[in-house]
Amino acid sequence: MTKKKQNKPVVGAKSITKMEPFHTAGFWSENWWKALILIILPFILYYQSTQFGYVLDDQIVITDNQFTKKGFAGISEILTTESMTGYFGEQKELVQGNRYRPLSLVTFAIEYEVFNGLHPGKSHFINILLYALTALLLFRLLAMMFRKKPQNFWWLSIPFLTTIFFISHPIHSEAVANIKGRDEIMAMLFSLASLYSFLRYVDYKKTLWVVLSCVFFFLGLLSKENTITFLAVVPLTIYFFSDRSLWKSIKSIWPLLITTIIYLIIRFQTAGVPDFNQQITDLMNNPFYGMSGGEKLATIFFTLYKYIQLYIFPHPLSHDYYPYEIPVLTFADWRALASLILYGVIVYFGIKGFRKKKVYSYAILYYIATLSIVSNLVINVGTFMNERFIYMASLGLAILVAWLLSEKLPSWNKRTGSIISTIIAFVLIAGYSLKTIERVPDWESAFSLNQSAVIHGSNSARANSFMATALYNKGLEASAGEKRAIFEEAYQYAEKSVDIFPDYYNGSLMKVGVAAELHKLDRDEKVLLQRFAEVMAHRPDVSYISDYLAYLEERTNDMNYLMDWYAKTSIENVLKKANKPQWALHYLNRAYRLNKDHKGVLKATADVYARLGDEKRASTFYKLSEEAN
Repeated sequence: MTKKKQNKPVVGAKSITKMEPFHTAGFWSENWWKALILIILPFILYYQSTQFGYVLDDQIVITDNQFTKKGFAGISEILTTESMTGYFGEQKELVQGNRYRPLSLVTFAIEYEVFNGLHPGKSHFINILLYALTALLLFRLLAMMFRKKPQNFWWLSIPFLTTIFFISHPIHSEAVANIKGRDEIMAMLFSLASLYSFLRYVDYKKTLWVVLSCVFFFLGLLSKENTITFLAVVPLTIYFFSDRSLWKSIKSIWPLLITTIIYLIIRFQTAGVPDFNQQITDLMNNPFYGMSGGEKLATIFFTLYKYIQLYIFPHPLSHDYYPYEIPVLTFADWRALASLILYGVIVYFGIKGFRKKKVYSYAILYYIATLSIVSNLVINVGTFMNERFIYMASLGLAILVAWLLSEKLPSWNKRTGSIISTIIAFVLIAGYSLKTIERVPDWESAFSLNQSAVIHGSNSARANSFMATALYNKGLEASAGEKRAIFEEAYQYAEKSVDIFPDYYNGSLMKVGVAAELHKLDRDEKVLLQRFAEVMAHRPDVSYISDYLAYLEERTNDMNYLMDWYAKTSIENVLKKANKPQWALHYLNRAYRLNKDHKGVLKATADVYARLGDEKRASTFYKLSEEAN
C-alpha cells in the first residue's frame, strides 16, 4: 500500500475532505508525557482550593438551594424549572432572558446524595478534575486542527503552547476556584467535545460521530448558554482547517441547529420566552439602568478592552465589576474611543486573513464569536463584566499568542526567533502560574475574597457592601476588645458602598446594621440617629431601622431628643429627600404612639398629609399641633 493510500480514510468510508483526516491514530502513545503535564498542572495550580469552603453564588446553587439539597430526588425539579427557583422558591425576573443552566446543578445534587451532604472540598476537586480533562481534550483538538503546521520544538508547537497558556492563565481562577464556576468549565468541556466529534464526522461521515457531537452540544447548552456560540465556531474551524468552502462548512452543521432548536423549546417551556424589552430597574442586575444609548455602548467597549488588558497583564483581578467599578463613559472619553478603535483593528485583521485562512484570523473570529453573547452587546448579562465570562473566549487569545511565538517570530530568524520565543513563553507561563497560585487563596472564604476586591480601592458598591458584611460577621464573633475596631472598619466600607450607590439596599442595610452594633458599644444615640437619618434620605424602607428603633425606644435616655429627631428626619430626609410620604408617615406614627402630644410630630404629620392631598387629616393634625404644649 502506498503512502498516499495510507492517508486516506478506511475502505468503505466516504471522505468529504481533500486533505488528510483531522484524526490520526497513535496520538496519545506519542504524546503521553505531554498529557501527563497537562493533567498535573491544573492540580498544582488549584489543589489548595480543595481546602476551601463555599463563597458567593455557591449559596444560590448549593448551600441554600432546596432542589440541590434533595439529592437525586431534586434532579427532576432542577431540570424543569428556571435555575434560580431552587433558591428563591419561585421564578424571579431578575435578569434579562432568565437563566436555564440545570446541568451543573444536577452534578451538585448528585454530589450531595453520593457524599451524604455538603462537602466543598470534594466539589473543588471535581472542578479541578474537569479543568484537567478540558486541557487534555483541548490539546487533542488543537493537534487535529494544526496537524499541517511545522514544529521546530515540541514546546513551541501551537497545540501544546496554546493549552499551557489556557490552563495556567489566572483569569480562569474565578471559573475553577469558585465551585459555582463549574457551569463555565462544563460548557467549555462539552463544546470542545462537540467540536472534536464533529471533526471526526467530517473525516468519515459516520453517523456515530455526528450523534455524539449533538449529544455533547446539548449537554453544553444545558451547562451554560454561551455554548450556542459554537454554532459559529464549528463551521469556522472546518473552513479554516480543511479544504471545505465556507458555505459547505456552514451547511454541514444542520444537526447542531436541530439540537439547538430542541434545547430552545425546552428552555422556553421551562424558563419562559426571553423578553428582551424587559426593563430591569435594579442597578445590581442591570448596571446600564439610567444610561443613554451612547453611554451604554461606550461603557461596554471599555469593558471589552478590559478583557484584553487583563489577559495581557492579569492584575489586579477581582470577582466584582458591579457599579461603579467600571466607570460610566461616553465616546468623548479617550478610553472608550481607544477601545472602539482597538476592536475596529481587531475586526479588520479578522476579516483580512479570512480568505487565506490565516491562523490569526481564526483566533480573532473565535474570540469575537464566543465573547459576543456575554459582551452585553447581544443581551444584558446583569453586570458590566466578569472574569469568568472570558473563560471560553480566552482560548482565541491563547491561540493568537501561541501562533506569534511558534510560527511568526521564528519565521523572521529561525534560530534567534525560536530562542526569543522560548524565553517569552517561559516568562508568560511562569508568570501566569505564579499569579494563579497567588490568586487562588482569595477564594478561600467570603472575607478573603471581598478583602482582595477592595484592597486596590474598589469603586464597586457591591464589593464594599460585601466587605462590610464580612467584617460585620467577624465582629459579631470577636472578643469585646476587638469589636470596636472591626465594626468601625466595617462602617467605612458600608458608607463607601452607599456613597457610590445611595439607593443600594444592601449597602444601606449594612450601614444601619453596623451603626447599631457600634451604638451597643458606645451608647451614643445622637451619632446613631444621625447615621440612620443619612440612610433614610434614600432608603427609609430598610426594615432594620424600625427594628432597632423599637429597641432604642425602650432604652433611650432622652425621649425628647428622639421625638424631635422623628419629626425632623421624617420631613427633611424621608419626605423631602427620599420623596416617600408613606414612609414618613410610618416613622411619624411610631413617634405618635410614644407621645400623642408632641407638637413637632403632630405638625410634621399634618405636613405629610397635606403633601398627600388628604386635607381632612392634615387639618386635624394642624389643629392638634396648635393645641399641644
